[in-house]
Amino acid sequence: MLLLATSLLPFLGIAWAAAPAATSNPGYNCCPGQQCWPSIKEWQQFNHSIAGHLFQTIPLGAPCYKNSTYYNADACNVVESTYNNSVSRGSHYGETYWSNWEACGTSGCSLLGSNPEETLYSTCSLGRLASYYVDVRNALHILAALQFAHAHNIRLSIKNTGHDFFGRSVAPNSLAIWTHNLDTLKFYKNFTASNCPSANTQNVGEMGAGVIAGDAYQYFSTQGMDITGGFEATVGLAGGYGQGGGLGSFTTTYGLMVDNAVEFEVVTADGEVRVINKCNDPELFWAMRGGGGGTFAVLTKYRVQLFPSLPIHVYTFNAAFTGVSATNASQNQGLREVITAHANNQLEWSAQLVTGQVEYFPASFSVSLVSVYGDDSKLKNTTASFAQFLNSRTDLNVSENDYISYPTYANYLSVTQAVAGATEPAGIFSILGSRLIPRSVFTAPDTVDALVDGVIEGIATARSLIPLTGTQVVLESPLSNLDSSNATSAHPAWRDAIWHVIHVGEWREPLVPAVLKNATNGFLQLLDPLKALTPNGGVYLNEAHYGEPEWQETFFGSKYDALLKIKNNYDPTHIFDCWKCVGWRGEQE
Repeated sequence: MLLLATSLLPFLGIAWAAAPAATSNPGYNCCPGQQCWPSIKEWQQFNHSIAGHLFQTIPLGAPCYKNSTYYNADACNVVESTYNNSVSRGSHYGETYWSNWEACGTSGCSLLGSNPEETLYSTCSLGRLASYYVDVRNALHILAALQFAHAHNIRLSIKNTGHDFFGRSVAPNSLAIWTHNLDTLKFYKNFTASNCPSANTQNVGEMGAGVIAGDAYQYFSTQGMDITGGFEATVGLAGGYGQGGGLGSFTTTYGLMVDNAVEFEVVTADGEVRVINKCNDPELFWAMRGGGGGTFAVLTKYRVQLFPSLPIHVYTFNAAFTGVSATNASQNQGLREVITAHANNQLEWSAQLVTGQVEYFPASFSVSLVSVYGDDSKLKNTTASFAQFLNSRTDLNVSENDYISYPTYANYLSVTQAVAGATEPAGIFSILGSRLIPRSVFTAPDTVDALVDGVIEGIATARSLIPLTGTQVVLESPLSNLDSSNATSAHPAWRDAIWHVIHVGEWREPLVPAVLKNATNGFLQLLDPLKALTPNGGVYLNEAHYGEPEWQETFFGSKYDALLKIKNNYDPTHIFDCWKCVGWRGEQE
C-alpha cells in the first residue's frame, strides 16, 4: 500500500550527515506496538523524503485470503496464474522463493504451490516479511532508509528476489531495502576502474543490484560475452550469489563469480556511497568477494570480468532402476555402483574441467555433465567410459541418453530453467544439508568407499524424513582458480573441492512443528559421515543447512576472524546483521 508520494526532500543528505556516529549496537529491535515504533505521520514523512517509494508490505497471497483486508478476486486470479513462475514471483516484494521463509512458525500468507487456488493458513499474516519496504531506485533511497532505521532503532533487511535458502533476505518487524528494480546492465569493452589503474581491463560487465541471471546472460550474449552466473535463471547475481561465492557452469573454467569481481558500488553503514576495488577500500572489497551479502554494505552496482562466448556441450542420461524400492536407497546395489563409478571418474573429469551435476534419488538418477569448449569432442572423450558403463547396464529404464550442444549459454537457458522449475519450483518449502568434498577423498579406494557410503546414507535418511527428496552432486568448483593471492574471502575449502554434495528436502504444505523439528535435526545429522570424511572442511554458504551449529568455521573457515574485523570497522552498530552472517550474535537477533 502506497503511503504518500511527494518530491524528494532536499535536506535528506544533510540530515544524514548531521546524525551522530554511533559505535555501539543499539539493538535494532523496535517492534510494532512499542513506543519506539514510528507513528503513521513519521512513516508518511519518511515516504515524502524518498518520493513515494515507501510501501507497506502486502504478502503475495493476500488477495486470495477472503478474511484479508486485501482480498480481491480479480487480483487473486492474477496471483494464482503466476504463483509458481519464479520470474513473476521475484517482481513482488511480498514473497520469498521458498514458502518457509515467508512464514513465521504456523502463520503466513502462502498458497498451495501445486494448486494455488488453496490457501495454506487460516488467516493471512506478514509472517517473516518486513513491515515496510523501500523500492530503491537510487543511492539516496538507501541513505534515507539507513537514517530512518537508525533513528528509530528498527532492523533493516535487504532483498532482491528472495532466492535464499536461509531466508536471510527477510526479517520480521524490519524495514526492507528492496533492490530488485536496480536492474541496469552495461558493457565496457575497455574498462577504467575508479582511481585504480591496475584494475583497468577489457570486457567488463556492470549489473545493478537487482539484475537476475537470465537477463544478464541474454544481454551480455548480445555483446559476444559470457558471465560467470549460476544455473537458475531467476537468481539475483549481484546480491547474496555474487557476494557469497557464485558458482555455475563456468566455474571450473573461470572460477567463482567473486574471483571475477572487478569493482563494486556500495552504500556503507555511515551513509557514504563508495566505489570499492583492490585500490579503494580494499579490505571491504575483499570481504564482499565471498563473505556474503547483506552483511558489510548495500551493493548497488557489481562490475565483473566477462569472457568471450563459447558453446555449451551437455551429456544427459536419465534413468530409473528396475525392480527396486523407491524408499530404500541403502538396499539399491545399482545406485551404489553408479555413484562409485561417478566418484572413480571424477578426477579425470575435473582434469578436463567438466562441470554440471548428477542428481541421485533412491530409485533413479539424472546425469547432466557440461563442457564449455569450442567443440563437443572433449566432453565425449572424457565421459566415454562412464557412458559405456551406463549403456551396458541391464537394470535401468532409460528415458534420455544424448549429447547436445548449444551455441551459447543464452541458448542453453531454456533447458536450465525447465530443469530448475521441475526440481526446485518456486512457492514450495525446502531444506538443505551440504558439504564440499576435497580432491584427496577421490585418491584412494577406501575413502571413495566411505564417500559413497556417506552419500547413500544421506539419500536414505533424507527420504525417511521427508517424502520428496533428492541429492545433487554438483561439479561446479573453481578448479582453474586456486586464489593463491588470497584475493577473495570465499571459504578456502572451495579451492580443493571437486564435489559439492547437497541433500534437498521439499514439501508443499506447512509441517506440524514436531515433524519440522525432526526433519531439521535429521538433515543436519545426515551430514555427519561427510563431515567425518572432511575434517576442517566447509560448505557453500548460500546452499547449506541454516541450523549449522559451527557456522563460523563451516561457512567461512579460516577467514572468519578477518571478516569479523572488517565487519566491525565498516558496520560498528551491526545495522546490516542477518542470520548466521559475519557478526551474527545469536538467535535473539
